[in-house]
Amino acid sequence: MRAHFGLASLAGVLSILACTAMPPAASAQAVIRQREPERWTLSFRVDIRAWQDFGSVRAKRAAEHDVWTFDNASVVVPVLERTSTHRVDPRGLSIEVTLDDRPAPPAVAEPVRLIPGKHAGSRWGMFAMGEGMGREIRVQMKLPMTSYAVEVDDEAAIAMEWPQGDWPADAASALLPQMGIELDLAGEPYQGLDRAQEKVERLLQTLGREPREVPPYLVAKFLTAQVWRHIRNTNGNGLQYNRLGEIEGIGLQGVPWTISGRGRTNEFDACSMLVYVLRQAGLPARLVLGVIADVEFDDEDMIARDDDDEDDIICWVEFALVERGRSVWIPIDLIGLMDRSSRAPDVSKYEELARPWKGFGTIEDSDRWAPFSHHFHPPLTVKAYGSPGFWGIFAEPTEPGRATQAITFDVTRTPTTAESQREMQQQRQRQRRSR
Repeated sequence: MRAHFGLASLAGVLSILACTAMPPAASAQAVIRQREPERWTLSFRVDIRAWQDFGSVRAKRAAEHDVWTFDNASVVVPVLERTSTHRVDPRGLSIEVTLDDRPAPPAVAEPVRLIPGKHAGSRWGMFAMGEGMGREIRVQMKLPMTSYAVEVDDEAAIAMEWPQGDWPADAASALLPQMGIELDLAGEPYQGLDRAQEKVERLLQTLGREPREVPPYLVAKFLTAQVWRHIRNTNGNGLQYNRLGEIEGIGLQGVPWTISGRGRTNEFDACSMLVYVLRQAGLPARLVLGVIADVEFDDEDMIARDDDDEDDIICWVEFALVERGRSVWIPIDLIGLMDRSSRAPDVSKYEELARPWKGFGTIEDSDRWAPFSHHFHPPLTVKAYGSPGFWGIFAEPTEPGRATQAITFDVTRTPTTAESQREMQQQRQRQRRSR
């Protein structure tokens, strides 16, 4: 299946839209509602092991291994505090670092702190280590959160307009270049991105007018249908594995390759492409990576290379609308849409474009999603090994040059306390009042 763009016309849609009475702009609270809260604790672990060669008697090669020495080092992991489908309880955040199975020496009395990201409302947890030497670093984070099923009011969303001035800061930053979207693993623009941009520009011309002359919600829906029509998630789960069968990180072929249609794609590349297309239309968009909660893991609480677990790490997309000066993020479960039907809706018909789509804004099972990152690799000056794996390290005088990494996720139900029960009851009461 080639990933070429079909040029479905919106002329009929726009003519109907022009004479359709739009409802008055609704409040942001009415556009998307959260319901059915579920409490989870996400555990993330990364093991970084120094390079080693066991040697060879036949080749007369002795065993060798690297030993890391640093004056100080910092490791960062994603702490995604808030999306359209979840909220994090930062009071329960914990980050622990060990060096050769011993607690890493802290650089300061309180080595753990949250640092703001510069892109898409991201946040990062950092652990500052003092002087140390060793061959293996283990970083473990626990993050309690509440996930929700979400429901969008399509009529209210269609009524929302493009901002008159600048986008809010979190939305504006989601228009900036990002590794895995516009940038390659070296932080440079993808080769062939100019040709990808030309394809998207031709697609946008089928709107019949400038995107800002069409409600942004409908622009996003139209572009989602185009990606849905011509991209198939048929090339494995997109994960990279080390020689022990542990997840090393994410394998990306890049937006230009995905758009060109020269090969099949995976869900991470498909979602990256949708983010790119939305941004080209002027809509702030961000990737969301998460883990499916309440699933079976193996005996070591590790997601291993097993066909039954291949969909446990998932991704989806959020784009921004603006109401009263603040961002309202709308989720798009692109992979779920494609899984439910291989045929995208005929968006040349206004009735089809305006009708609710399960998976676009309204997502019934997102209460089982545990989001953890907007990025494959932190947008910071940190290093990872082998494949982008969501974390990074900075060290002085330099980071370890050779290493292998393995990442592990586990999601469990957060134990219920009297306080959490009261909070959940208050949330349900607020939801009933908003309805």
